[in-house]
Amino acid sequence: MWVPGVRVVRSRVGGEPVAGRGLRYNGGMQAYPWVFWARNLGLLTALVAASGCTERDPGDETDSDTTTDGPATDGSMTEGPVTEGPTTDPPTTTDPTDGPMSDTEGPEPNPTVPIGSSLEADILFVVDNSLSMATRQAKLAAAMPAFVEALGGLSYRIGITTTDNGNPRCPMDTTPERGELVLTSCLERVAAGEFEVPGILDDVSAACTATCSLSDADLPIKPTATHASNGELAPRKWVEVEGNGGGASNLPEGVSPAQALQCFMPQGVTGCGFESHLESMFRAIARTADEASASNFGFLRPQASLSVVLFSDETDCSPQPDFEEIFTTNKVFWEDPDAPAPTSALCWNAGVRCEGAGPTYAGCSAENHDLEGNPGVSDEKAVLRPVSHYTAFLQAIEDEKRKFDPFAEVRVMMIAGVPRGYESHQAEIVYEDSFDPQVQNDFGIGHGCIDAESLGAVPPVREREVAEAFAVGEDRDIFSICDDDYSATMAAIASRIADQLRPACMPLCVADVAPESPVVDPNCEVFEVDPGAQTRVPLPKCEEVGGNWIIPAGSTMCFAELVDQGGQTPSAIDDMSPVCVAEGFNLEFVVVRSTPVPSGATFEATCEVSPNPSLDCPAL
Repeated sequence: MWVPGVRVVRSRVGGEPVAGRGLRYNGGMQAYPWVFWARNLGLLTALVAASGCTERDPGDETDSDTTTDGPATDGSMTEGPVTEGPTTDPPTTTDPTDGPMSDTEGPEPNPTVPIGSSLEADILFVVDNSLSMATRQAKLAAAMPAFVEALGGLSYRIGITTTDNGNPRCPMDTTPERGELVLTSCLERVAAGEFEVPGILDDVSAACTATCSLSDADLPIKPTATHASNGELAPRKWVEVEGNGGGASNLPEGVSPAQALQCFMPQGVTGCGFESHLESMFRAIARTADEASASNFGFLRPQASLSVVLFSDETDCSPQPDFEEIFTTNKVFWEDPDAPAPTSALCWNAGVRCEGAGPTYAGCSAENHDLEGNPGVSDEKAVLRPVSHYTAFLQAIEDEKRKFDPFAEVRVMMIAGVPRGYESHQAEIVYEDSFDPQVQNDFGIGHGCIDAESLGAVPPVREREVAEAFAVGEDRDIFSICDDDYSATMAAIASRIADQLRPACMPLCVADVAPESPVVDPNCEVFEVDPGAQTRVPLPKCEEVGGNWIIPAGSTMCFAELVDQGGQTPSAIDDMSPVCVAEGFNLEFVVVRSTPVPSGATFEATCEVSPNPSLDCPAL
């Protein structure tokens, strides 16, 4: 708000490709032919590249320097030392891509196939910490138990930053985060006076204290390593929880992730009122590859999914650094050029163009304006950073992740000024001028929604287009900030994060080497392939202890075989996911590690395949 001066995851089922998103699938068998017969990860990379993985070419949308600031992983697929396959001589199979085998051809060995072993999700929250956000931050904190519960057995990291990226109109004592991750209890911000603005806003510290009773002294963060720390342990500026049913975290004993997040999420109300959601997101992610960033470096894991959650009641106002005069001396975008200072309407006027004469518009979209107010100018002349800068940046990250997993996704979700039910197409945004002159002067447009406390929220445009560029399926990833309770919203967001990770189904029908048992007994080996270290390391099998998969002594990783398709064994940890079962596979893998996955490393498996897949995998 402007102030004057001042386990195993569930996956989408269905299989239809989503229009405009390249290899982004809802799941299903159609996605797998790219993986079935890949002999090694180098071939998989070639297949993904040949498939035209994305329709957007970042190089066509923005300058090259906008796509090189983000984290990068080694995309090379140089093959390291090779170890032998299964010890039991397997029956042979043919590769369908080779065509029919002639009478003179010999049998072909079992293929080595890449497997998606990651159940990892990296989640970045960008939280509006401006004047109007107290009650909304309180509702966000109250919804953390629902969010954590819906994440289920994922291995996840949650980082938090604010929409405050600094501005010529915002005093520096607001200490803009500029994308730095923040992991301190809101009680510390209460003590620092960040939940009140003397003379403007009385104390609203209940936004913190209603759900949080833990100070920083109660929340010491355990030291952990990252893929980029070379084994160095240090407290990190994010919440981290291990998956695969273990649930270990970097939080102190006795503190659950939900409890901690209820304290970490409220960010106060003294942040800049010219919110820069997109630039804060960009800087937060870019810093993860910057060794000089003590707060962010190493947060983004090479093989983890990336989800961004933007939480704000105003539209994005991320300026080009060279054109910050629009906030001071150049008043072309001010709602009232005679006023001593601009309002948030500047952000709307500088970054949006609506169709029609008003007061109700057919629609509104992001638009580049130059210093004179001319619309439709090139990205270089735009006073606000173009939307294409951010979509190209995120697309480059997704493209890099798809070198290892063709189903990898980046996702941008929002809780913003849209009507209730917008996410499920039960309501649409109405862009119209406000009947209240003060609202129109403050924001340049009428509210997109109004909550039960009569607090309004500006309808999103620039950030909406970024979220739409990375949407999956038909439902929208934008939820109403005007809801009375965010529990259902946060559960839906967490479920969508979990849904974008596929379980590690073995994409072949494996042989049952002990057919007398009620479940499949596979004969497989799994390898970690690290192109940087030029190694291909076999993994031992995990041990089942007390209902958990345990790494054998002397090892740092192991693999487990999930073979129970439906109550065939008394144990629950060998249950296959519904996705693998529905798609007809008879084996699923879980990889458990005690150390971070090396940057660029992937996993592949070699199994004895079934000589009679129509019998062993009838649904395949």
